[in-house]
Amino acid sequence: MSGDDKAQLKAVQDGLLLAGDDFQKVADWQIRPLGRQRYLIDRGEKPAAMRGDGAGFGIYNYKTFAALLYGLGQERFDGVISVDLGTCYKRLYMRQGELVFAASTLMDDRLGEVIYRAGLISLEQLTDAAVQVSRTTKFGRVLLDNGVFSTAQLWSALKLQVLNIFQSLFLNENLYVQIDAGLETSSTMVKMDVATKQLIDDCQSYAEMIKVFRGRLNTSSKIQKVDAVCMRLKAESGTFLGDTVDLAITHETVEGFLAHSKLTPVNSICALFDIVHRHVLKIEGFDSNLRGIEWSGLKEIKSQIDAYHLILDGAIKAFAKEGSSFPLLDIELFLEQQYSYGLSPVFVLSDGSIAPESVVSIYTKARTSHRQTQMLVRQMQSLVLFLLQLVGDLLPGGKGWEIKRTLQNVVS
Repeated sequence: MSGDDKAQLKAVQDGLLLAGDDFQKVADWQIRPLGRQRYLIDRGEKPAAMRGDGAGFGIYNYKTFAALLYGLGQERFDGVISVDLGTCYKRLYMRQGELVFAASTLMDDRLGEVIYRAGLISLEQLTDAAVQVSRTTKFGRVLLDNGVFSTAQLWSALKLQVLNIFQSLFLNENLYVQIDAGLETSSTMVKMDVATKQLIDDCQSYAEMIKVFRGRLNTSSKIQKVDAVCMRLKAESGTFLGDTVDLAITHETVEGFLAHSKLTPVNSICALFDIVHRHVLKIEGFDSNLRGIEWSGLKEIKSQIDAYHLILDGAIKAFAKEGSSFPLLDIELFLEQQYSYGLSPVFVLSDGSIAPESVVSIYTKARTSHRQTQMLVRQMQSLVLFLLQLVGDLLPGGKGWEIKRTLQNVVS
C-alpha cells in the first residue's frame, strides 16, 4: 500500500476485515504471510517473481537465511532461490550449490548503479549509457560499444553486481523465500572469485558490522569531511564518492544525510559506513568507547593491534629524529589494496593509529566466525610487517634496519 492509502482494520468472527476506498477500487490485492504473525499486502501490479506461495516461507533473521544457504550448498542444490522483500524481488541462481548469478527488480541493484557506487564509472557515464539502453541493448553492451569497459572489465562488473545483490539479502530483517529446484537458466552466468560458502560467511560478518554501526549512530551528530583523504581519493562532484561527501556536508547531520539520500535506507547506511571506514568522513561525537569490548577468544587480534601501535610510536619518533615525515600515505595505500568490496574494517587516522571505530568493527567482524578471526589476524600481521618494512626502507643511512630490528625484538 502507498503512504496515502487509508484503510480500517476490524476484527470479525472469522478473522480480520480490511476496508477502505482503495480496497474497493482495486480488485487484485494479494495477501501473503511473512512468518507466523505478519502479512504482506500488495496490489500485484508487478509480475510476480515467484510462481506461487505454497513453497514459500518467512525468515526473520539473516543467520537463519545463511543456515538455509549453507544447507543448500551442502546438498549441491541446483535451482533458483526467490526472495520477496515486500518492495522488490531478488533471485539467486545456484548450480551444484554454488552461486552463479543474481537478479533484482530494485533500481539500486542495477548494473549501472552498482558500478557507479563502486567508483568504476562517473555519473555522466551512467546517465549517457542509461539513455542508450533498450529492450535489445543492455547496459553492459552500451559500455562495451562506447569503449567505457573492456570485456574483462564488464565481466568483473557483473560479478560485483551479483555480489551486491547477494550481500543485500543479509541486510534485511524479514525475507519471504521460495525455493525451486531444477536447472532454470539465466541470461548470464558468472564464476565468483570465492566459494559460496565463503561468500555467505563474508556477508554475515558485513551484516553484523552494519548492524553494530547503525546501532551506535546518533542521527543528530554532525558529519565532517577529512580534506586530505578526499583530495587523495579524488572525491570530486560527478563521482559517487564526491557526490556522497557533498550530500553529507550539505545536510550536515546523519539525519539530514539519510533523509536526502536517493538510495534505499539500508543502502544509505552502507554508503555512510563505507566512507566513514575509508576515513573520508568522520562523525562528530561518534561513540568510539572501547571499554565494552570483550576480547576473550580474540586475544591474537588484540596483540597484533597493540604491536602495531607500539611499533607506530617508535617509528614516528625515529622519523621525527631524522627530520623526516612519517609515511602515512604508504600505510593508507597498503590498506586500500586490502580493501575488498567494503568488507575490510581496518583504517587509520591522520596520526597513523587505527581508529577506535575501526577497532569496534574489527571486533564485530572477527566475532562472527573462526574464519573471519583468522582473516583479520593475517591482515593485522601484514600491516605490522609492512610498517616494519617502511622503517627499514625509508629511514636514511642504514639506521632504518637497526631500528627495525629493535622494534621487531620489542614486539616479539
